[in-house]
Amino acid sequence: MTRVLSLFLLSTLGLAQAADPVSFNVATGSPTGTYSVMFKNIGLICAQSAYLKERGTGGSLDNIDLLMTNQVSLAFVQSDVLKARQQIDQDPRMANIKALLPLYNEEIHVFAKPPVTSKSILGKVTVKGVQAFTDLKDKRVAAWGGSIITAKVLSAKLALPYSIVSVKDQPAAFAALNAGQVDAVLAVVGQPAAWVKGLSGVNLIPLPFSPPLEGIYTGAKLLYPNLSVSGVPTVAVQSVLVTRDFKTPDKKDRLLAYKKCAIGKLINLQEDEGMHPKWQEVTFKTWPWEEYK
Repeated sequence: MTRVLSLFLLSTLGLAQAADPVSFNVATGSPTGTYSVMFKNIGLICAQSAYLKERGTGGSLDNIDLLMTNQVSLAFVQSDVLKARQQIDQDPRMANIKALLPLYNEEIHVFAKPPVTSKSILGKVTVKGVQAFTDLKDKRVAAWGGSIITAKVLSAKLALPYSIVSVKDQPAAFAALNAGQVDAVLAVVGQPAAWVKGLSGVNLIPLPFSPPLEGIYTGAKLLYPNLSVSGVPTVAVQSVLVTRDFKTPDKKDRLLAYKKCAIGKLINLQEDEGMHPKWQEVTFKTWPWEEYK
């Protein structure tokens, strides 16, 4: 009897597994990050997201690596990370990466400790510290995830040499800043970022838009009352949900259904209570990468 029951259960499990829809793993980021929140927002209004499983990561850099090594099927990525892999690294695998959904702009946040002012016995005033992005020349900048690539691209585009210190995450970056191990922290994150709203004892450093950044970045302004009264100029890069160029009919159908639902429900994503404010910037009309069709 026990043997018959075991065989029955195994048979039932096999049928259940066979009936399960095709599932995809989606690389997002930290549980409180914008990628994760927006992924969950789509899940609230699109039944097609039931087969998508979130995988938390360290951000864009991890996400594109996971996607290209077939460990996930979709990934939230900064478009400058995609372009760097294609144009700088010349990675042939990028030809197989397509944009499922173009999303919002992510602002570049640069943080530094307040400058220190000293006065000599002769009355000469000296200011030490970082007050403008150009002050980063020959200094140390902490970054993590996709922000590491952004820091490299900005350094090259603006011809501004500085040392990039790779760290694990945001707490590690600010620990290094507070310990004097780095002079600034560079982070790419869609505002308003909850962790930025909780900061104190640091300044936001202006990063004005300039012609060398055209084609990758756009002008933006950081608005955090806890760090600045009037806002701080910066630049932003568009994020995108990318996938591999799947040809299998069942995979393709499910991905296109998810895409169609998200685009068709944009007004809900923008107006329903509890949705991330970054949806207000999404149009699904500007594609920074080749579209998945």
